[in-house]
Amino acid sequence: MFGGCGRRAAREPFVFCPVDGSSLNLTDLAGIKGFGSVGTRSGGAVGLKVISALVVSPRGVPLGLSGQVWWARSKQRAQKHRSQRPPAEKEIWHWREAMEQTRQTMSVHAPHTRAWFQLDREGDAWPVLEQADAGGHWFTIRGNHNRRVILPDGSKTYLRNLLDRQPVLASYRLPVSPGPNRSKRAANMQIRACTATLDFLDRRTARHFTKTLHAVLAREANTTPAGEKPIEWLLLTNRPVDTEEHLQQVVYGYSLRWRIEDFHRTWKSGACRVEQSQLRSKESMVKWATILAAVAVRVERIKLLSRKEPDRLATDEFSAAELRAITLLRFGKAAKQHFSGDVIPTLAQATLWLAQIGGYTGKSSGGPPGSVIIARALHEIEIAVRAIEAMDDSDE
Repeated sequence: MFGGCGRRAAREPFVFCPVDGSSLNLTDLAGIKGFGSVGTRSGGAVGLKVISALVVSPRGVPLGLSGQVWWARSKQRAQKHRSQRPPAEKEIWHWREAMEQTRQTMSVHAPHTRAWFQLDREGDAWPVLEQADAGGHWFTIRGNHNRRVILPDGSKTYLRNLLDRQPVLASYRLPVSPGPNRSKRAANMQIRACTATLDFLDRRTARHFTKTLHAVLAREANTTPAGEKPIEWLLLTNRPVDTEEHLQQVVYGYSLRWRIEDFHRTWKSGACRVEQSQLRSKESMVKWATILAAVAVRVERIKLLSRKEPDRLATDEFSAAELRAITLLRFGKAAKQHFSGDVIPTLAQATLWLAQIGGYTGKSSGGPPGSVIIARALHEIEIAVRAIEAMDDSDE
């Protein structure tokens, strides 16, 4: 699975790589499956924890998973406070492992492609920042702390104070959807940036060390409704930010971190429903969940690629047997008019026909085909695909 992702990434000069964690809430009434605690320990829920690394093209289309780390959290609280435990004994270490898996995937299958890691605020921890640029790859991590900065003259300040003193280098309009405590609007976003030497402290050993990187602050100005907080992203990156285009690319890259949230939704509840499995061991669950993760990525890829590159040939994403099954189930006897040796549909056309098999009704469905419809349709054509492949084998 990781190798296929790497080979697709090899076509690009760089790829975005959102990294994020999630929990699978699973059933284990007898307590014999090897699962661990998830959520709050007082809640008593059990399951597995996982960190996934998703590779996304510069156009925002998922290419596959490049790394995945699984573990079962102990049901007992650690005896030592987290500040007194070495990083390798903390869950933050699994973020490093997923990133290292990605580096290995790229080095083997896409040695000339740079990974650009995208991490949310949970990744703003010194064990991650310390090695995030290993191998010459880029990273962007959303800041969660107002970190100490050492200035060129040796004096110290804090990162937000330093950024507030910087001039506005770029601006853009951000469409904001309505939500809890958030009004619909077009936010006026201003970007400031600076190079900063951050002062890190390992509280367990009292070791100080520094790392110089770029800080980019995108903050809403003059369009925040009364009673709401301005939209703000504080981003830490090693990507050069010498031009306005670079700054906008940093912000755009971080916006694609949401692709991994879409993957989690499709994997867990939207289409694959991985948490409904009743498998009886941790090992079996990980294998099945990994298979469903590949399915979820494919669903997201078809969904987004059909929207962003609709004129691509359908054969780029669907096998010949799948296209035969789609056209047969959609058009019956007229199938050859839509797919044959001389007629190949576009990806947008094939995805629409697939979605219609799954129950898509066009505009009344609320928008273009989504993950649930596409996943349902892929399941619908599965038996037809297997029958077509069996017939092709018998003809040889």
